[in-house]
Amino acid sequence: MKKVLLYWNHICILHNYEKLFLEEVKQNLLQHDIELNVTYFGMGYPEHMSEYLYQQDAVLPDIIVSADLEVFEDSRIFTKLEPDLYPCHDWISFKNSTALELVERSPYLLPFISIPLVYFTTNPDDCKNKKMNDISPLVFGGINNSAGKTVTKAIWNRYGKEAAEYVLRNSIVEDMPIGAFRQVKIGKAQTALVPSIYALRADNRETFIQIPQEGPLLIPSYLCVRNSIEKNVAEQVVKEIICQKLCEFYAEKGDLIVYPDFDIPHSQHESESYFTVDSKWLQQLSPQAFYELYGTYLPKAYIPN
Repeated sequence: MKKVLLYWNHICILHNYEKLFLEEVKQNLLQHDIELNVTYFGMGYPEHMSEYLYQQDAVLPDIIVSADLEVFEDSRIFTKLEPDLYPCHDWISFKNSTALELVERSPYLLPFISIPLVYFTTNPDDCKNKKMNDISPLVFGGINNSAGKTVTKAIWNRYGKEAAEYVLRNSIVEDMPIGAFRQVKIGKAQTALVPSIYALRADNRETFIQIPQEGPLLIPSYLCVRNSIEKNVAEQVVKEIICQKLCEFYAEKGDLIVYPDFDIPHSQHESESYFTVDSKWLQQLSPQAFYELYGTYLPKAYIPN
């Protein structure tokens, strides 16, 4: 029996189904003489995947599926992984899309889905035809997950460090994206940047969806595979995970943009323009510089040593 260790930190609001799905995957893989063991990270678990992988004595897995982007964006983690990664990007087929082109990063990272963030607002004029850093106060969530960090990085990348600093200083930043949604829902704020699955609850009478001037802001997720397991074993596991059933679920229940080439519904927020963080810019961003800025304005942020 070949053993495979999978680390999973993916879509928290859909996680109950994810767990059920992965139990089915485990059973299917037993028929191929593969024992899949899954360790979960993120909301509801002791720590995010990146928080664990920052540790010097962290055990590296065979496969990662993560929307915790610090795993791939912080060089202090990714340099531990990259030398042993398979070039797994081309193990599956992808749909041609603008979103995919924008989130492509490496032959070693297989793009899975993106969460589109859009505005949920009681006053569309508050955010219509405005740059994201001109909305004050902007409400968003995810201090210690990829949402808050990606908002900050995207603005820094597009408009400069001073713009990112201004947004962090003047925004209302909730622990989680749903907290930002609730701020608008209960009338404490006009405009929140939230996952589209929340914004779709707008009634078009008192609450509205507004697409950012820059386009939906994308929070992508990736899969990567270490060569600690045989390639044919790895490919079999990836094939079981990235399948029609899970991709269809993400598209229908999460309004997620799904990159693998399956015949599934499109996100209602697929577009020709998106707000993303440029991969080349990320490569030159010092993680220490990022956290110095981020932690200055968000005291509740986890700051890695």
